[in-house]
Amino acid sequence: MKKLHFVVASLLVVSLLSACGGKGSKEPAPFDPAADAQTLLEADGVFSGELLEVDQATACTLYGIDEATVESCKVYMGNTGVSLEELAIFTLKDADGAEAALKALGYRLEDQKEAAAGYADYLKDELSKLDGARTEQRGNSVLLIVAADYGPVEDFLKGD
Repeated sequence: MKKLHFVVASLLVVSLLSACGGKGSKEPAPFDPAADAQTLLEADGVFSGELLEVDQATACTLYGIDEATVESCKVYMGNTGVSLEELAIFTLKDADGAEAALKALGYRLEDQKEAAAGYADYLKDELSKLDGARTEQRGNSVLLIVAADYGPVEDFLKGD
């Protein structure tokens, strides 16, 4: 009888532990620069104006990312000199490259905030966009987005 109780208790513990590793613990898939950029560019209201694509070499220089660590990227910036909206998605060769790229994207946001603060009266609508800016790493990929509406961005990041 003791053996039966032990087996039942063991099975109960195993089933409880396996339930803990269910759906909630699954890590999101890495970003796909081409597909995910297209999804965000086409989402209603994310950006208030047209964004222009930036080539990889220019993007790496702009963000301070070592181009030798980049497998692919899609980068878009506001079409006017006063728009702070931008979208950057990079796939890096390894996790170390992704971590370095995420730091570089964070520095970019800090620099943008400092630079824009000097034009607070002129860029007040744009400054609020920087407050909601998001950076995120998923595996070997990273994302930076400065948008007009972060509702659809949050839905995208949650996978809705």
